[in-house]
Amino acid sequence: MVARFNFTFVLFLGISFLLHTEAVLALSKSGNMGLRPYIATEYYQWKESIPQKSDFLSESGSRYALGLAYSNFTNLRRGLLLEVDATVYNGSVAYDGNAFDLAEAAPELKPFKSSTRYLGNTIQLNSGYRFQFHQAEYFKAFDAKISFGSSYWERDIGGGTLSDGASVQGYLETYHVLYAKAGVGILLETRTHRHNIDAGIKLPLRTRETIDFSSLDTQVKLQPRSAISYYVSWLIYPIVPQSSSFSLSFYFEQTRFRKSAVKEFSFTSNGQAYQSAIYQPDSKSTVMGLRAFWEF
Repeated sequence: MVARFNFTFVLFLGISFLLHTEAVLALSKSGNMGLRPYIATEYYQWKESIPQKSDFLSESGSRYALGLAYSNFTNLRRGLLLEVDATVYNGSVAYDGNAFDLAEAAPELKPFKSSTRYLGNTIQLNSGYRFQFHQAEYFKAFDAKISFGSSYWERDIGGGTLSDGASVQGYLETYHVLYAKAGVGILLETRTHRHNIDAGIKLPLRTRETIDFSSLDTQVKLQPRSAISYYVSWLIYPIVPQSSSFSLSFYFEQTRFRKSAVKEFSFTSNGQAYQSAIYQPDSKSTVMGLRAFWEF
């Protein structure tokens, strides 16, 4: 995972370096950049559905994150907006799904409960332009934004036992997703706070999934297809009176995938060779969370 994090970090450094000179000059006029470390707690949900069973799998629970953003998004002035945001997260959620035997020609789905550990990182480059409104009492600015990101995570599904006592082996899935987001935002100002409210759509551009059946000594690589989803965020600052250093952000974001192509593979179990096939069903992740920022 560290190697993947380093790769995506270098990728976005390269993208930042390729920004046009005029854009950098415009940025310098639009306000000072600020470094904003943050902590986050979030409720996470992952769902999969297949034609035979719409509630084939559901995961839900809490995750926790640490992040660092470098941006000028809290500036009031008209001009170019830019932010580089890096996050690492971890958490264990409840797994409510189905188990089946890969060695069977037509495997029977059997209800199975366990837990899934998530460990991942995301790096996102956010840019846009702020249009300022001087005369409005509360409505201070309108933003147009676009983002590109790279997200990598491990989904470690735990093993367990079925109701009939049969043992179920867990397995590890890894995802690497390159995605784009586009949206709009408004900046509102009251006597005590400013409010940045953003909303838009998200689309995976490239998705790679690897299923590691370590107990069978085999791996399967899949490519779930893209589907449009959406996001909403609400940033409030300053939180502490007479200080602009602290802010809070509430956020909601979905990521959707349509089912992948079926992938055939072979494996050996108990000295006997088998042929099987698998695919990633229609899937959706939902994240609702709270971030606490400190800017310096």
